[in-house]
Amino acid sequence: MNQERDEVMSNDNEEIQRLRRTVEQLSDRMIRSKEQEERTLSAFSEMNNELVTLQRRLAKNNANLELARKQAVESDESKSAFMAVVSHDFRTPLNGILGMAELLSLSPLSEEQKNSVTVIQEAAKLLLKLIEDLLDLSKLEAGQMRLEQGEVNLQAILDQIAQLLWPQIEKTGNRLLIDLDAEVASVLQGDSTRITQVLINLIQNANKFTTDGLVEVRVKRLKHQVHHTQLIRFEVQDTGIGITEADQARLFEPYVQTEQGRAKKYEGTGLGLSICKSLVTLMNGQIGIKSKEGQGSTFWFEIELGVQADQGDESVRRPAGDDSPVHAAGQGQDDNSAPEMDSHEANKKAELALPMLLADDNAINRQLVQLQLKKLGYTQVECVSNGQEALDAFRHKTYSLILMDSMMPVMDGIEAARQIRIIERNEMRETTPIIAMTGNVMKSEQERCYEAGMNDFIGKPCTLDVLGVAIRKWHSASKPVEILNMNVVREIAALNTEGNETLLSMLLEMYCAETPGKIEDLRRHVVSADHTAAVETAHDLKSGSLSLGISYLSNLFSQIEEQAKKEQTHLAEPLLDKLLPAYQTACEALRQANAD
Repeated sequence: MNQERDEVMSNDNEEIQRLRRTVEQLSDRMIRSKEQEERTLSAFSEMNNELVTLQRRLAKNNANLELARKQAVESDESKSAFMAVVSHDFRTPLNGILGMAELLSLSPLSEEQKNSVTVIQEAAKLLLKLIEDLLDLSKLEAGQMRLEQGEVNLQAILDQIAQLLWPQIEKTGNRLLIDLDAEVASVLQGDSTRITQVLINLIQNANKFTTDGLVEVRVKRLKHQVHHTQLIRFEVQDTGIGITEADQARLFEPYVQTEQGRAKKYEGTGLGLSICKSLVTLMNGQIGIKSKEGQGSTFWFEIELGVQADQGDESVRRPAGDDSPVHAAGQGQDDNSAPEMDSHEANKKAELALPMLLADDNAINRQLVQLQLKKLGYTQVECVSNGQEALDAFRHKTYSLILMDSMMPVMDGIEAARQIRIIERNEMRETTPIIAMTGNVMKSEQERCYEAGMNDFIGKPCTLDVLGVAIRKWHSASKPVEILNMNVVREIAALNTEGNETLLSMLLEMYCAETPGKIEDLRRHVVSADHTAAVETAHDLKSGSLSLGISYLSNLFSQIEEQAKKEQTHLAEPLLDKLLPAYQTACEALRQANAD
């Protein structure tokens, strides 16, 4: 009995021991699990803290980047504004100097006085060139110079440069030789303005350091594997003083002059070649020099230009001497200037039915432009000193043309032009040509002027020739506009209907009921560049107008139709403001003809 009891107790003890061990094992596992959970939570907490820290750093970095971006934008805008002000403020007094000197040179002077005026003109032109170089360099360094892709006619560019620089070439006793490779396409694609600028700089540089010698310009096509492009090499070679190897190494750096140039005190800032290099680089090209001291220099640059298929050209090699086309063109400019003045004087009465309005805040410029206009034959000129005064004058009077400075106090010329166009639309007034005359010649300023509704842009300083061409373009003496073709009107009027109302009255009533809505449709199509709809609507309006003998208005519709066919509706936009006034005038003329 006792033995059995002992065995039972022994078994119970073993069970209790196993149970204890099991409990201890479970307890250990739970402890380890708890510790692991705590470690995991701690690690997660640390990771979360790191994530929050990283997010804060990222937010701070983003804020710093945004601040840096805004500062960069503000810096660029400040640089643009500064360059605009500098350009305007330098060019405005230079306009007075050069303009007055030009007027003075056209008056009766003694030989000594003529020489003095020439010195003034040359000094002012040199100052203008230095200012332009500084502004170009500033734009290039600020990354604000933009290329404008378009057609490049190298033959035309070379002819233009030769005529422009011929007086300088002749003055130094040099000859100019131009060689255009026959394999160069007649029409290329690129920025003709910048190509011209680089060539002019290089040719002027060659001419400056050469006396009684030769300046040769060679343009040739290099072997190139890229389709629809040509690699063009331009070379400007002179027989001048040459350049040392030491100077060649740093010649394209800003403000650098050669040792010979410094010794002989040649005029210039040393910016021209630096600008050339920057422009060529901007066009993805290369520029370089080959020179030997005392034996002349050859400056070259290579750029890739787009080309259309199946194009070619003939080689042009000609000396710019007494018998050359270049020389003849250069001399012809002076011969033609006097008749140009006479034609203005002869047309004075015909052209000044309405006065011009001149808006400029600078009293010297107002006086200068008045004298220039008088010399060109325009004497009816009213002057104001800011945009608000120009706007007030326009509200109460009709002008044949407005010359507007863009930068003026109270209200600038751009806002004044914008307000004038609004008045014309609201009051259905005839569009008055507005020509910007400003010292700020930056591309952005030109775009702002055109966007405001101005028709043309003249940069200061402004010569008589430039001013005369612009005014004649927008203010030419033309024959009276033929509103109606009276032969057509008489034929319609002769066809009476069976009732009392004439056929002309019925057609006129229908025309007046439909046309204003169609004109508004046409305006919408042109502004939205819906070329197909613009062609159809313009053609419909043109046909309807012609059937009633309405000549002038139908001609406007025809011009818009042609531009829309070419998908150039933006060129037709200036005509839109003329449509409703022309329509109203035509209807009044038809009613008068019907009554008669």
